Amino acid sequence: MGVTVTEIGKGPNNEDLFKYTMKNENGTELSVINFGCIITNFLFEGKDGKVRDVVLGFEDIKDYFNDDKCFGAVVGPVANRTADACFEIDNVEYKLEVNDNDRNNLHTARLGSLQKRVWDAKVGENSVTFTIEKADMDLGLPGNLKAKVVYTLTEEDEIKIDYDVTTDKKTIINMTNHTYFNLNGHDSGSILDESVVFNADSFLPVDDESIPSGEIRKVAGTPMDFTVAKKIGDQLDMNYDQLAFTYGFDHNYCINDWNGELNIAATVIDEKSGIVMETITDLPGVQFYIGNYVGGDKGKNGVVYAQRQGLCLESQYFPNSAKEPKFARPLFDANKPFKSTTIYRFSTLAD
Repeated sequence: MGVTVTEIGKGPNNEDLFKYTMKNENGTELSVINFGCIITNFLFEGKDGKVRDVVLGFEDIKDYFNDDKCFGAVVGPVANRTADACFEIDNVEYKLEVNDNDRNNLHTARLGSLQKRVWDAKVGENSVTFTIEKADMDLGLPGNLKAKVVYTLTEEDEIKIDYDVTTDKKTIINMTNHTYFNLNGHDSGSILDESVVFNADSFLPVDDESIPSGEIRKVAGTPMDFTVAKKIGDQLDMNYDQLAFTYGFDHNYCINDWNGELNIAATVIDEKSGIVMETITDLPGVQFYIGNYVGGDKGKNGVVYAQRQGLCLESQYFPNSAKEPKFARPLFDANKPFKSTTIYRFSTLAD
């Protein structure tokens, strides 16, 4: 038990890269690296006794350097989309990289943001603490920023992610994790037979550039309704403009009765493996993305990933919350750090 550290090569600027593998008493294993705080592997035993790696990722560490799909990464400082790649704080406009649909911003920067940098690491008993600093106006964002992300593998088979981000100026902070999960194994093909249930009876409709309109819409009567467990593929086949806009599910679900406390946001069930994953967060939303733009990526063990071979459940403040006045705004300053916890809890189906 504990943490094993393995040297795995050099980063884009010749930094030393390491893999940190945590193992608990159940034999469950979590591996993360100091490039982008990326989750590279999660080994968990299914109901049939087979141990599966349920996280999509790359065999060659260098493939993470230019990966624009954020496999396994911590994303920030500003996750998801910001319309027109700009926002205002106290009547001052700040501009982000234009990297989505020729006018918007996605995940702060394609290749320059925190998910593409080497973090410092400190090993704990069954955890790894990653830290990094960002200078004022780096990435277009005000404030000298210090970010800390702690990964813990618990004895309850949980991936626990704790964020603690401080700044000396008012700035937008909306950190998330972008791991792609396939509960039948990263090499098992489509996730469309997996079932999902959300603790959310509303979602954010978007335009054809995936920017939320500001409306919070009830899921009832739409294919977005996962208030009871339903197979992803069954819902995907329905004719609905929101699915056409995003080529499948890529929407924020608004967690019921959000109060800033930890709450179950979503549960994924794979009947083949018998593996169940609960997503627990203290943030108001979770982005449900089913890998619509994944395809042809050469992953671990020589597997070539197809479209919709993994799903993401990204805990977050709502997309475009930097500028949409109808949404809770992730504005933080020296007196108010960004602190948040997300837990991915694994179990198997009961007999």
